Amino acid sequence: KCVDAGVASIMNAYNKVNGKYCGHNPHLLRDILKDDWDFKGFVITDFAWGIRNGALAVEAGVDIEMPFQWRMAPNKLIGYLNDGRITEEQIDEAVLRILRQKIKFAHKGDSEFYNKEKIACIEHTEIALEAARKSIVLLKNKNSLLPLTRNEIKQIAIFGELATTPNIGDHGSSRVYPPYVITPLEGIKNIVGNTINIIFNEGKDLEIVKKLANNSDVSIIVAGYGHQDEGEGSGTRERTGDRKSLRLHEKDEKLILAAASVNENCIVVLEGGGPIITESWRNKISAILMSWYPGMEGGTALGEILFGDINPSAKLPAVFPKSEDQLPYFDATTTSIEYGYYHGYKLMDKEGYDPAFPFGYGLSYTTYSYDNLRIDKNSMNSDGEIQISIDVSNTGNMEGEEIVQMYIGYKNPSIDRPVKDLKGFTKVLLTPGEMKTLNLNLKAKDLAYYDINKNEWVIEKIEYIVYVGPSSLKEDLLATTFNVS
Repeated sequence: KCVDAGVASIMNAYNKVNGKYCGHNPHLLRDILKDDWDFKGFVITDFAWGIRNGALAVEAGVDIEMPFQWRMAPNKLIGYLNDGRITEEQIDEAVLRILRQKIKFAHKGDSEFYNKEKIACIEHTEIALEAARKSIVLLKNKNSLLPLTRNEIKQIAIFGELATTPNIGDHGSSRVYPPYVITPLEGIKNIVGNTINIIFNEGKDLEIVKKLANNSDVSIIVAGYGHQDEGEGSGTRERTGDRKSLRLHEKDEKLILAAASVNENCIVVLEGGGPIITESWRNKISAILMSWYPGMEGGTALGEILFGDINPSAKLPAVFPKSEDQLPYFDATTTSIEYGYYHGYKLMDKEGYDPAFPFGYGLSYTTYSYDNLRIDKNSMNSDGEIQISIDVSNTGNMEGEEIVQMYIGYKNPSIDRPVKDLKGFTKVLLTPGEMKTLNLNLKAKDLAYYDINKNEWVIEKIEYIVYVGPSSLKEDLLATTFNVS
């Protein structure tokens, strides 16, 4: 779809596909991208290690090497030409693709001048706050500990180094330099003012942790990862790069268990860029919030959610497994490995694994009911479309936004297919007691798979299952069926 929309450039990935680096793979870059998809833009490498051999890259269809000219520098290209490893026509093609986009965008620049005063202006910080509010996922809320009630709490103990760390993510090419970052501790203090006594401790001495937690109404532990733990970096280094484990650092797990051992009103706030395994401590505490890297206003959003000024509405964009045994084998130092087709929630479905928190999962301070799932017709042809409708009600006492998800399953497919695929979602705002009917549309072409033998998209004429609900968990979903004829 992005190629059909006229995207100007596409970046090849670092990894291998079927034994070949993407940047050395003419089947990916020429046969599929440039020929079958008729891509008119240019192919650009990922940073530094997007290709390993300049001649193979040019032959495969790479047009620009970034950010350095290590393997496709002019003198290197001349050498490849003289050796007969690439052709002049391949160089001409790359130049033509680059020039075509330069000319296309030469007069389409942004005419507005952005001065420094616009950086982190009110409008921008409001968007940053909204993004944080709508990103934090409530994963557990035993006995409705959250939201916290201000007039019932006298003291809160906050633990963890990350509580005072401006933790906004990777320090690689995506690094930004905001004028300020509201940390979790600052956000909580700003929300409660002088009404609640806030005690902070990094949590290095577990006996002190137990004493403070025992003397407090609520304990909040901020744990997880920072740029030094994950993100851009070599997997062979001690830190940065891919995580060796999805568990928290041992010191964080011990901190959580220590606080929870003396006070069951224990809340864990997780920070990080992906799933975190919680199994060793999940059942010992009362509440979990996944805040990811929440940005410059993340602490503000966290405080608002903890005290109910904002009702959390986010859902997980990835499955949180119970253990690494539910994941494909990983070794950061391996030079070659072959992975199967399925990953994430589709792998969980195929293997029958029970995750800690399923894909699409997220709690709210209110409750919702799903009723009366229906479709406007029971059959459609291969160029048709159906409408799926569901009644969603707010059955709780607080206004909230619910993300309604639609998955499709396949009955007796001719090829191996996922148990279910996410095919659509929508968000609805509901006041207490309010019910709304939501409509989701599904086109037959959304059901197609690509047949590499026929070189075409195929829509199977079989029975399909529509699942609608608040997450990918089967128990959460209502179901009905339709046919493609």
